[in-house]
Amino acid sequence: MRRRRQLLAERVLISGSTHASARARGAFTLLEMLTTVAMLVIVLGLMVSLARDVRERSAQALTETILRQLDTMMTQYADRNQGRVPEVTAFPPPGAVAPESAFEARPGSRPATSPARVGDQRPLLLRAALANSRDTVRALRAESPQSDTMMSGLPVSVFDVSLVRDAWGSPIVFMSQMHPWIGTAPRDKPYFFLSAGPDRDYLSRDDNLYSYEELIGGITHRRGE
Repeated sequence: MRRRRQLLAERVLISGSTHASARARGAFTLLEMLTTVAMLVIVLGLMVSLARDVRERSAQALTETILRQLDTMMTQYADRNQGRVPEVTAFPPPGAVAPESAFEARPGSRPATSPARVGDQRPLLLRAALANSRDTVRALRAESPQSDTMMSGLPVSVFDVSLVRDAWGSPIVFMSQMHPWIGTAPRDKPYFFLSAGPDRDYLSRDDNLYSYEELIGGITHRRGE
């Protein structure tokens, strides 16, 4: 009788130990799952950030290529027309007022005396940019078959026969002369092309792209410097 009780007690102890081990294994497995999920979330976040960076760099590279091609076409136009460039819709348009951001320090910029605070001028600027780009494309395509071929060779994502846009969808503007809100052209030519950049704001100059600049090692340089 005593022996039977002893065996029963041993079975109870063994059973309890087995259940405890099973619970421990279950808890450890849950911890592993949570750790794995956390690692996946971190990796996914890094991949999204990397993809965004690659996309922005690709957009900038494409826009810089378009700006260079347009600059080449305009140089050929000027060479064939005794240095003259086409007359296009003025940019910035009459009635536009420069915000303070237009006067932030930037290579080639001119200091201003009293910048004004204004509301949202993007509709006004966009209308002028659209007209400016159409005028420029029309003039370049009509000037020579070579320019027409170069223009037609631009990616369809940025060129729709009558208009050239940057990689972010904004019309690329031709500046026939320097402007204190926009910037100064290189010394060897009075004109340049302008992209509004990722923020699509032509007057926020911190991310604008210019045909006379290029990005080298993450730093903006004037071409030839």
